[in-house]
Amino acid sequence: MYRIIIILSLAGLLLAGCKTLSEREQAKHLEDTLLKYEAVIRWNAGVGAQRFLAAEQQQTAKKPLRKDLRVTSYEAVQGPSMLDETTAGLTVVIQYIFETEQVVHELVDQQLWKYDAETKTWHLQSPIPEFK
Repeated sequence: MYRIIIILSLAGLLLAGCKTLSEREQAKHLEDTLLKYEAVIRWNAGVGAQRFLAAEQQQTAKKPLRKDLRVTSYEAVQGPSMLDETTAGLTVVIQYIFETEQVVHELVDQQLWKYDAETKTWHLQSPIPEFK
């Protein structure tokens, strides 16, 4: 009798451990994706950010219009935080200038990310920020 209880307890622990491992892997993918997205916004002025969108959103996404855009600061002020098992939120403050104006502009970007378990990738659900 005790043997069955021990076996069932161990099986339960193994199953719980698998879920934890899966969650850790998912969190690592999110961290990597957020760092790559930040680099694209920060150093490429948003050029290439469309690749972080889900396929159906990539066609309708607005591309950055001005070539003189320079991002001077990208700071996460809240999050990332898991909203449910496959959705994460992040609030970022972005400061930028247009080289022809030399005036610092600031925007708050509320990012919503969704995890695709099939491809094990995170996709941006919110629009790419508009630099005006």
